[in-house]
Parts: sequence; C-alpha cells; structure tokens
Amino acid sequence: MLDTPADARFDRLVELAAEHFSVPIALVSLVDDSRQWFKARYGLDVPQTSRQLSFCAHAILRPQEVMVVEDARADERFADNALVVGDPKVRFYAGAPILAEDGQPVGTLCVIDRSPRGLDTAGRRYLANLAASAGAMLELHRKNALLREAAALDPLTGLANRRAFDGALARAIDQAIGGVPFGLLCLDLDLFKVVNDTLGHDAGDLLLREVARRLTGAVRVTDVVARLGGDEFAVIVGGPADLDGVRTAARHILAAFAADLRIGANLVPIRASIGLAVAPVHGTSPASLLRAADQALYEAKRAGGQTLAVATRQERQPARLADSQEDALRAALASDGLELHWQPFFAAADGALVGCEALVRWNRPGHGWLAPAAFIPDAEKAGLIGALDAWVLRRACAEAASWPGEARVSVNISADWFSSGDIAGLVVDALARSGLAPGRLVLELTERTLVQHPEAARAGLMGLRALGVRTSLDDFGTGYSSLGYLYSFAFDEVKLDRSFVEGLSHNPRAEAVCRAVLDLGRALGMQVCAEGIETPPQLAFLREAGCNLLQGYLLGRPRPEPMLDASPLVLPDAG
Repeated sequence: MLDTPADARFDRLVELAAEHFSVPIALVSLVDDSRQWFKARYGLDVPQTSRQLSFCAHAILRPQEVMVVEDARADERFADNALVVGDPKVRFYAGAPILAEDGQPVGTLCVIDRSPRGLDTAGRRYLANLAASAGAMLELHRKNALLREAAALDPLTGLANRRAFDGALARAIDQAIGGVPFGLLCLDLDLFKVVNDTLGHDAGDLLLREVARRLTGAVRVTDVVARLGGDEFAVIVGGPADLDGVRTAARHILAAFAADLRIGANLVPIRASIGLAVAPVHGTSPASLLRAADQALYEAKRAGGQTLAVATRQERQPARLADSQEDALRAALASDGLELHWQPFFAAADGALVGCEALVRWNRPGHGWLAPAAFIPDAEKAGLIGALDAWVLRRACAEAASWPGEARVSVNISADWFSSGDIAGLVVDALARSGLAPGRLVLELTERTLVQHPEAARAGLMGLRALGVRTSLDDFGTGYSSLGYLYSFAFDEVKLDRSFVEGLSHNPRAEAVCRAVLDLGRALGMQVCAEGIETPPQLAFLREAGCNLLQGYLLGRPRPEPMLDASPLVLPDAG
C-alpha cells in the first residue's frame, strides 16, 4: 500500500479525525523497514519521514492500544526528536494502530497538536474506531488489487482470459488501422470431449494446462495467448505480421502438439484445429476479425481437424433481427434506453422485505414496453446478451447502493458471462463503481448455464464466493435438473420454478416436488425461494412447508420503483 495513489476515502478519515479532535494535523501513516509514508494527511505538507523519527513506529509496538503522548518535550523518547524541536513542532500525539487482516500492525491513524493535551477514554475509543475503518479500507484495497490481477487471468491455465484478450485485440485493431497488421489464431482442441468423457474432468484440466504450456512455448513473448473458455484458445500474433508470417506461427503451434501427453497409464494425442485471420485484410474491428477467424476454424474442423485454415476476404454478415431490432437494441444500450423494474421478495418467517430482483424492460419507440421474453432471445442470437447483462448489473448495483439497510439486489446473468471466463472481473468492476457491499448482491443463473459451461461455471462460482457475492440457481427443476448441480456447485439459494408453484392448485404431485426441493435445500444449507406465487393457498402451503423466501404477483408485481418502504407482509400463521 505504500506509494499508492491518493484515495478520497482516506482523506475523509483524516479530515474527520482533525475536526473531531480539533487538531491541526491528522495522518494515516504506514510504515516499512526504513520510513513512514502518509497514505492521507491533513495539515502536513511532507509525504513521508524516516522510520527513526516516527512516533508511529513506537505506537505499533502495542497493536491493541492507543498510544498517547501528552507532551512530547516531557517524554524522553521524543524530547530531542526533529519533529518535536523543529517543524511541525509536535507536542501532543495520539496514534491508534492500523491492523492488517492477520492482526499485524501496518501503521497508525494519528492526531497531532502543537500544544500539550490529554485524551480521555471516549477519545481513545473513537480514534481506535477510525483506525479500524482505515484497516478495513486497506484490506479491501488489497483484495481488490488481487482480484483485478486475477480478473485478467484464466484460473485454470494462467493464460490471459477473455476480458484481457478483448482488450488486447481492440488495441491491436487500432494499430492495424494505423498501418501495423497482425494475425489472429483461433484454436480448438479436436479430442477434448473424448478425453473429458473417458478419463474424467481432472484429465481434461490436465490437458488444458498442457496445451497452455505448449502454446506459450511455441510463440513469441510479445504475442498474446488467451483461453477464451472451454477448449477454445486464441493467439494474437503481434505486428507487423503478414499472412505468411502468421501461417508460420500457426504451424509452429501445431508442431508443438506433435508429442502425445501421458495421463496416468494413457497416452493422449493433442490434436487441434486453427483458424487464421489477418487484420486489416480480414477484418477492421474485433468482432469482424473474430468472425473471420472463427469461420476459418470451422473450415479446418470440417476438413478433419489437426490442420489450419485461412479466412476468406469476404466477411460473413451476421443475421439481422426482424424489423432491425438489433440496431434498435444496440442504440438503446448505448443511450441508456432501457429501464429496470423491481420485483420484491420477502422472508417467509416474518414477511419482511429481503430485497428486489432487477428485471430489464425496454420501451422501444413505436412498439411500447417490451418484456425480456420479447427481446432476450434475439439479443442472444445477435451477440448482445453480454452487453445487456453488463448494463443490467452495473445499473442494478448503482441503484441498490443507495438503498437503506441491507436489502439485497438480485440480478440474472446469462451463460455467455461464464463462457467468457471473466465473471469475477465484471462483478468486481460493478461493485467498485457502485460501492455496493458484495454480500448484498445475488446473481441468478439457470441450469442451462451449468450444462453448457460446467467447468467455467464452477470456476466462476468459486470466484464469486471468494468475493462474498451470493449465488442462486434459478428455475430449478426445469429441463436440465440434476441433484448433482446443487451438490457440486454450492449455491447460496435455489429458486423453485414457478411451474411447480402453479401446479400446487391442481396437481397433487406438485406438493411432493415442492417439499422435496425444500427438504433438499435445508439438507444442503441453502435457502429456497419460491417464485410465481399468485394465490393465498399457494402462499400458505409454501410457508407451512418451510420455504425461506417468497416472490410473486400476489406479494408484489414488478414496478419502476423498488418497494423499499414496504411494511412487512401480514402473513397468516404457517401451519
């Protein structure tokens, strides 16, 4: 944390300390072996001093106490100190140690006066509380820095992830337009599914790590190697690079895969197909160049695999949405033309509001208000779902940060986010922008995501859990349901699909299904939320059966303003 940029949060702390104690100087002082450095300073111009001169070095020797020096000239430790006999002429000093997460002192929050004075018990307690706040902010800064670093890397292979790759590709495109051509290789393993299915996921992970190692060794240190998700990799062959040079780089990669990989008693061949494109010949935007390389990859696999194919000059045009809906949706995303509506969910035990689910709505000119079902499928086909999810997440976090209390905000996320390999980075960015506490955010994903991207989902959920973000399995029991998902992925909650809740009114088997899910949730330590509650009998049954959270039109419809001032629901006694 030493020598880091100024931070307004720490500046406010020292201003608050100076005002509260009516002193001319207040500091957040951090120490290392040779110096004390001021992360924030009020009333002092110098940015640091030697550790030998610092009062802070004495204060941290007793990390559980506030050190008070009522008159430095009368204290033999400091009477001849240059900070006492010279500027800033310290007479009174009080410093509360700032502790790291492991309990080790890293500095102090201190107040200084130029006249002797004392500090009562209440003052010591107040200063200690300010120092605890400083310690919490330092720890948050440290964790965020680690997360930002981790957010650029694929956790399995250590390669650049999709987010880092997208940034590098955009920068390379800018250079290509400026006259520095470069190459893009999209690579897919031909036998990955076979290895996964026959030898297991551990063997599949080992294969991916070995591919990453050989890829890195086959290219130049200036090239960017990324894992885009699953068994998909990409290499940006840095410019200037012509078609022949990029083709040579691709052949070096195929040669690196010539030797089989031994996994236990098995020798596993590493076969790969590569699609090759060069900017600006095959594309002048990240999307168009990726399309060209992907099409070439498709041709390589169609030719039997273990080969490379070069993109054609003609770019494939993406399918257009009916009535130019793609253009309209792009414009809406760019101009904040979407809105969030909020549907509340309540605690079954006492009817208290727990939080609200963010539901996107689009007031499309000439078409009126559109619910998600009217445009989400088209957004997925057009490749806009990631941008839409990001918009919803950022807006939901920003609005929820201003809510009183600990109300949660629940946001739905698509499978695309997990396939990008950077869900944690996207969430960290949204939380950092908004200031929302991670524990107040709930991310909902469907079983389809787990089926399509099981490995990426598992890694992404681990990252979210490390952040303190809550996760929920949405629409449980529809289509892909597997009890193994609940066991393997360790969600915080599961949402009982509305089709089962609806069936409570006419299908006796629906009661058995609901009870089974509730029992399973309790056994696995997960909360269960029932959605789609529309009748009092449904509500009564779910409460009696032990459901934790309740949501549905009976309790509150989606609306533009969240029901934060709602009184607790008046619920009949369960059972």
